[in-house]
Amino acid sequence: MAEFSVVLVRSKYQGNVGSVARAMKNFGFKRLVLVDPPELEGEARAMAMHGMDILEDAIVLNEFKELKKRFDFLIATSAVIAGDSNAMRSPVTPEGLGNSLDLEGRVGILFGREDTGLSNDEIATCDFLVTIPASEDYPTLNLSQSVAIILYELSKLSSRKRLKKFKKAKRIEKEILLMKFNALVDAVYREEFRRRVAKKTFRQLLGRAFISGREAGTLTGVFRKAFEKKRG
Repeated sequence: MAEFSVVLVRSKYQGNVGSVARAMKNFGFKRLVLVDPPELEGEARAMAMHGMDILEDAIVLNEFKELKKRFDFLIATSAVIAGDSNAMRSPVTPEGLGNSLDLEGRVGILFGREDTGLSNDEIATCDFLVTIPASEDYPTLNLSQSVAIILYELSKLSSRKRLKKFKKAKRIEKEILLMKFNALVDAVYREEFRRRVAKKTFRQLLGRAFISGREAGTLTGVFRKAFEKKRG
């Protein structure tokens, strides 16, 4: 099973951090990572309630870039989405996280600032994007509410028995697959924007699919041969 961590990126209010710790306690999640958090004092402790142990054990990082060193997969969350024309903000719903239960590794679920959320650059660093469907009139949820909804889905799905088992693609296999696909994209497109969108789209697709090692090997071979044929 994957090891899930809740990651709060530059939260502004200490009370929200405490409330997130409480929500994590409700659903049995223990790992909390804070990127450049506010000062955590009495309000955070009061809001944490029985989640005080989670708050006290939280890992604090100074820079966003440190996350890539700590996690095998990063899942971004955002209330701002777009259609198929914007691959950078094409999300799945919390129910779509079911496939992530087949992971073996460290998975960080990222929640952004209360007012502006995660930036496009931060989302682009992640493997895929999750959004919680809400009213178009007011789609932005409170931070702890967002955390609670996604953790509820994960805890609900984790109780289900998996009907199909397969050998999951290792991180190195996925990296090689991405490398071969990126090389093919560079050979096909001249425009940098088209290259960037194609690469990001495939990376998101790969993140949602969680393919097997055999599937990764097959696709790697296809992309390699296509690249060689293109180069002539």
